[in-house]
Amino acid sequence: MRSQIQKAAILTIMICLILITVQLFKNGRERQTRVMQSMPPPVPLGNQEGPRKWCVPQNSVYFLKIPKCASTTSFQIFVAYGVKHGLSFALPPVLRSPKPEYGSPDGRYNMVVTHTLFDNDRAQQVMKESAKYVATIREPASRFESMWYFGRYEKRFGMNLSAFIKASQYTSNQKRKLNTIATFFGVKDPSDRATKSEMYGKAKWLNQIFDLVMIAERFDESLVLLKHLMCWDTEDVVYVKAKIRSPSYRPKVSEEEKDRLRELNSQDVILYRFFSEVFEEKVKAFGKERMRREVEDLRQANARLLEDCGAELTGSSNTVKTWRVKSNSSICKMVSLNGANIINQLIRRQKIWVSSNLTYDLLSWTFT
Repeated sequence: MRSQIQKAAILTIMICLILITVQLFKNGRERQTRVMQSMPPPVPLGNQEGPRKWCVPQNSVYFLKIPKCASTTSFQIFVAYGVKHGLSFALPPVLRSPKPEYGSPDGRYNMVVTHTLFDNDRAQQVMKESAKYVATIREPASRFESMWYFGRYEKRFGMNLSAFIKASQYTSNQKRKLNTIATFFGVKDPSDRATKSEMYGKAKWLNQIFDLVMIAERFDESLVLLKHLMCWDTEDVVYVKAKIRSPSYRPKVSEEEKDRLRELNSQDVILYRFFSEVFEEKVKAFGKERMRREVEDLRQANARLLEDCGAELTGSSNTVKTWRVKSNSSICKMVSLNGANIINQLIRRQKIWVSSNLTYDLLSWTFT
């Protein structure tokens, strides 16, 4: 009898312990829920219109600056961001000399933004490991025609563009000016005997390295994709168009002449068509309506920049028009400078930084 009473008591105690444990667990879950509900949700970084994108702003980019591909305008966008955030630039002759006097102490930089021929091994040596790789290309016939006047090829070659197009043979110096896109990507076949299959193979290889190849004819869409790739704000990709050609250097080129220029730049044509298809797929994945909205936002931001700078086209330098600004802000001053002057100021900026044993605050520097 006494044994049965003891068993019943033990069973009662076990049931009570189980009930207490369950209640404590429920109370703990309720407290955790209340705490979680009182905490503000994380905020996505960057001004990301459309569906929210959780990302961290990227501060390192290798920009392949190819002549006459909206490259100076793109260059100014990257420079403005780098100066604003106190970043380091790999400037000439960094890609040729490993220890320039104004170089980074560890030989690595946040940004490459100047004209250079792409070398994947060398790029990886000077760039931060997190760097994004970006380039801009342009329809080859249009690019060559623009470069003809900007590069003063008529004076160099002793003939006008029409005569050059109709020529039956070309000197080695003239051939070096063809297929410039392929040249800067580091995949040009000097003999110009590469097959379409071989060039597409090279394009696919480049596509594995470059995170974004922008298209000059779709520049605003390109910048929207760039903004999201880098997790930047719209204000980080605003621009004032650089190197606008003077009207006297805009001759008409017939469709027949354009076709001939494409034949002469056949390697560039293959690269352009390949990356145009890649670009179109990126736009489709992004969403056409979403893209339309963000392009409009960018254009409004561009208009605000022009107004804030008091920028106006007032004169010309060689074949392009020049900007005059009223504002003394750093970005507005940069808009009024040509590419060479911008690079010279960046070199002076980095020399100050290095000579101070890296104690100089790069965030305090502005264009003059």
